[in-house]
Amino acid sequence: MDPKVYEQIDYKIYLKLKELGMLGDDNEHSFNVGNSDYSKHFIQPWHIWQEWKLNPWDADIIKRVLRTKEGESRLSDYEKIIHICNERIRQLTNENRNTKSNIVE
Repeated sequence: MDPKVYEQIDYKIYLKLKELGMLGDDNEHSFNVGNSDYSKHFIQPWHIWQEWKLNPWDADIIKRVLRTKEGESRLSDYEKIIHICNERIRQLTNENRNTKSNIVE
């Protein structure tokens, strides 16, 4: 990256971008394994996961929204997202039931 860019951004922002792996010499961001196209974009799903401290369920949904995967239709991605959402709703519903029953007892 052009050294002048580092002079143009706030140092705290620079450190955060470096921490997330968005700046620097990290080659992990220059390619992806498999047929997804994440490496074509500056912001990759794992940057969002880290910054927002997402649980695996939410992270999986973000990943599927952001990717274009050769050989898979977007319809398939959205069907998987619905499947993941339904499972997460089931989990949260059970957690809420368990919490309420512990309060009553």
